[in-house]
Amino acid sequence: MRILHLISSSGLFGAERVVIELSKSLRWIDDCQPIVGVIKSLRNPHTEIVEEAKSNGLRTIIFSCEGKFDIKTISEIRKFVKRDKIDLIHCHGYKGNFYGLLASKGTLPTLTTNHNWLTKHWKLKIYCFLDSLWIRHFDRVVAVSEEIKGEMVKYRVPEEKIAIIDNGIDIERFNREIRTEDIRKEFGLTENIKVVGTIGSLEFEKGHIFLLKAAKEVLAFNREIKFLIVGEGSLRKLLEDETINLGIEKEVIFTGYRRDIAEMLAVMDIFVLPSVKEGLPMVILEAMASKKPVIATKVGAIPKVIQNEENGIVIEPQDINGLRDAIMNLLNDEEKRNLLGCKGYYKVKKEFSSEIMSKKYFMLYRELLS
Repeated sequence: MRILHLISSSGLFGAERVVIELSKSLRWIDDCQPIVGVIKSLRNPHTEIVEEAKSNGLRTIIFSCEGKFDIKTISEIRKFVKRDKIDLIHCHGYKGNFYGLLASKGTLPTLTTNHNWLTKHWKLKIYCFLDSLWIRHFDRVVAVSEEIKGEMVKYRVPEEKIAIIDNGIDIERFNREIRTEDIRKEFGLTENIKVVGTIGSLEFEKGHIFLLKAAKEVLAFNREIKFLIVGEGSLRKLLEDETINLGIEKEVIFTGYRRDIAEMLAVMDIFVLPSVKEGLPMVILEAMASKKPVIATKVGAIPKVIQNEENGIVIEPQDINGLRDAIMNLLNDEEKRNLLGCKGYYKVKKEFSSEIMSKKYFMLYRELLS
């Protein structure tokens, strides 16, 4: 069974990491050969996922694309599918959906995963609407949360086509001894400094602005804290300017894009994800697998993963005071940090491993191929 994962990437974010984790696990299933296919825009090229896939021993293929519509890209994909005897195309994201559907010509099964629809900007709303028209023609559609499924149904995607499969991660990648001396030295984190961190693209949906406002209030009580903002995105300049406006620019560190996610998590005492919109964020699972206490917002599938005060803390989105209180509470209670971290780890290990995820997708592939 040869599976072509098709994605147009803008970096190494949640959807890309799902593709990597899924492909890594699928290759250990008998008669399953995953291939990571990337549609590379020549105007805004991003091949981080290709580098990550290769570093994990996965086979990759790049399809070049000029402009918003390139008929040559469709031809390239068709030729590859025929030459390599691909059995099924698994698409990720609206551009992957568009080109994957046209390339398949209805001659082989198609599956798409909706990781999350971003709708803050009017252009993104248009893309969501167009994507909803395309994915109706896929044989099956996977949502990573009930919320995303409900959103697709509102856009008139046939409910009987939609399956829900939770994201999963490689637990052992994070559950190991990791040295943090080099990173602490790189960012000037002395031994007495506590680190509150977040990881994600610097876009509105991730809610960084609310974390910064909460950070100002936390720092008013304790200046021996650093806030680590890991990731890149269109809002970086705005967020950096906001730290200056708030007077906390010396306590907030913007690291930019990092590949060493396990190491960045290891240096954190508390992980925060203040999102206003989510599916099932991979980074939440990764933080829990790292045994870090997690504070996250009540959006998407997060409440399915984190039970408040049991294996993490859940707050309402955009609740600056709630976020401030949760951070301060954990900073002042090491025992609670350790307890939440351990319980979070066991939750992820039991229910959200990449092995569990890959078996569910494999069953769906077999259903489609039969």
